[in-house]
Amino acid sequence: MAMNSQIEQLGRRLNKTLEDIDQQASKWVARSLDKHLSVGITGFSGSGKSTFITSLIHQLKYSNHAHLGGFLPARDERLLGVKIQSLDDLPLFEYQQGIQALADDPPQWPPSTTHISGCRLVIEYKKKNILPTFTGETRRFTLELRDYPGEWLLDLAMLQQDYRQWSIDTAALCSKGIRQELAEDLLENLNALDPLAVFDEQQIEALYVRYRNFLQTCKTAGLTFIQPGRALLPDSEDFQVFIPLFNLQTLSEHQLNKASDDSLYKVMQQRYKSYLKEFVQPFYKTFFRGIDRQVVLIDVLKALSGGKEKFDDMVIAFSRIIDSYHVGNNAFLNRLFSPQVEKILFLASKPDRILMNQHEALRRLCDEIISHICPQSVRNRIEIETEIAAAVRSTHDHNDHLTARLLDGQFGELRHPPIPDQLPDSVQWQQLSQWKPPVLRAPVNPDLLIGGRLAHIRMDKVLRDLIGDKF
Repeated sequence: MAMNSQIEQLGRRLNKTLEDIDQQASKWVARSLDKHLSVGITGFSGSGKSTFITSLIHQLKYSNHAHLGGFLPARDERLLGVKIQSLDDLPLFEYQQGIQALADDPPQWPPSTTHISGCRLVIEYKKKNILPTFTGETRRFTLELRDYPGEWLLDLAMLQQDYRQWSIDTAALCSKGIRQELAEDLLENLNALDPLAVFDEQQIEALYVRYRNFLQTCKTAGLTFIQPGRALLPDSEDFQVFIPLFNLQTLSEHQLNKASDDSLYKVMQQRYKSYLKEFVQPFYKTFFRGIDRQVVLIDVLKALSGGKEKFDDMVIAFSRIIDSYHVGNNAFLNRLFSPQVEKILFLASKPDRILMNQHEALRRLCDEIISHICPQSVRNRIEIETEIAAAVRSTHDHNDHLTARLLDGQFGELRHPPIPDQLPDSVQWQQLSQWKPPVLRAPVNPDLLIGGRLAHIRMDKVLRDLIGDKF
């Protein structure tokens, strides 16, 4: 009986393995024919990621009347239909929930996503050249959308550091500027810890709670470069907590290596390694590296309005993100057997908060930021593009001001200082210091539930840059 049970289990495993191989083979064949693309979409909380994905799906589903003049397959009415399917390895992105929120009275923004999700769009389209072929005049293109929190990307940078270096860098970061003001007496407590003392679980648990609250405060204050990023998200207590030790530079590497296994340093070091091994590396291997193209949403306007220190902190965060991408030549066999990120689209979100005559300045500023942090060696091997887009347009342009409905329902005029088209100088920072981009209410649009048009800014350009070459 035991032998039969083992044989049955072996048979089930073999069938599962064959199914997995079959699914992978189907993806490889689709990639080889340019009929399959996996797109990762990320952005820090508040960047408008859920709204962007909802709008992207809606524009494709109802492309014939979506005003997508820059996306030729839609302009020429060659998109025949879009089916939304779930992915095998991710929870389904709640597109319908997002559309329902936008169609409500009063309208709401789609709920923010704090965990990974995704969907598969099976797009049926008409060939550009409709001469009869043995495969017919219509084609199918499969687009995978994979949504994940930008905070997880920040943790990828930790893979390049050991615990000692990460602690030293974090201590240096927290000892100046806004972080130093926000940390209050936490810095003193962290500096007072003896790395060679015996580890005390209760002490570290209490300090971790304070450190996590400090990270949340940094985020609320408008800072971006925060690690570990997972601590910012709900249900973040599924790992053994660790904190940086702020006085490791006072001890030599030899002293630290000789520390006892139950010392504070050795326990924190082991937990740091476990965090990378159990959470960060699997995300990199099974999710991040399976993406062909990437959209990174950046709320540049929010960073501008926060002042130079917060703006510079955002630039540091995105420079670390760029360092995390494993890029290659993406030759034919690479696409089949080891897909690599071949294109990154950095997208300045929510440009409807500024006048249309300032949109090009915002795009140039976004390009300047990425050019500043993205080395030419990366650009030589991967296509880097910048664009601006409002997934849902909430304002009306009146030459010298905007009108819109604010989150409290009040309707009013909006004005703003000139948007710099390059990294701001001291005079521009002064002009920007009194401006706070408003939080807007989504426009009233009950027809969305029956396929009504969703007003946007440059989503056609985004679709062109992202998938236009596949049709």
